[in-house]
Amino acid sequence: MGKYGSDDVGFLLIDGYDLLGSSTELSDSIEVATEESHGFSEAWVKQVSTGLMTATLTQSGYFDDASANMNAALSGKSGVSRIVSYGLAGNTAGKSCVNWSGALQTNYNRIATRGELHKAKVDYQSNGIVEEGVIIQPHAQLTAGGSSDDVDNGSGTAAGATLYLQVSAITLDALDTDCVITVEDSDDGEAWATLATFTAVTDAPTAERKTVAGAVSRYVRVSRAFTGTGTTSTIKIMVAIKRN
Repeated sequence: MGKYGSDDVGFLLIDGYDLLGSSTELSDSIEVATEESHGFSEAWVKQVSTGLMTATLTQSGYFDDASANMNAALSGKSGVSRIVSYGLAGNTAGKSCVNWSGALQTNYNRIATRGELHKAKVDYQSNGIVEEGVIIQPHAQLTAGGSSDDVDNGSGTAAGATLYLQVSAITLDALDTDCVITVEDSDDGEAWATLATFTAVTDAPTAERKTVAGAVSRYVRVSRAFTGTGTTSTIKIMVAIKRN
């Protein structure tokens, strides 16, 4: 644990769109809904939690109409629920990250000011749970098949987990048809079993959230496999886990 600055932000991914380089400010707020609970005879207001949670997210940055950048990610998407992931503490396996199962985009503002670069701003409201998880596969471009380094939780857990996949880019060799991303777990870091398999990836940007029930072993890792006999395929992904 420690203090962090803007250069520590590891990734900002909206449905797979990589908006880290064109964003300059990110602000989230998570609140519990309350209700007044005092009676007639009481002079001071009392509040009680209703148990309902709500969250808001504001993202600001530069207007950028390059392919798969700010404008492509946000224009025409108001009213659409997005899967959002960001790493405020870096882009390293084992570090924390924030994942929105549903971030309902409520607007998209393009701002032109004399003497300045054009800016963009967007707001989201929670349309589902916001989960602080742990990075398993840092956001990176990967080649061929293989597995990430394992992440050690210190012990296994028994109540399931949520998994997030963000895919920023994929380039398939003519001899490959897709890429399959699998999260695996292990009691000892040696013998591995499939925890969950995401939908085979054929295009990007895209994102997916999966839930698993039951026990999750101490160690987890991410494996990838291109389907076919190609040798030049690449994929850029981030995978995170939130244990329950």
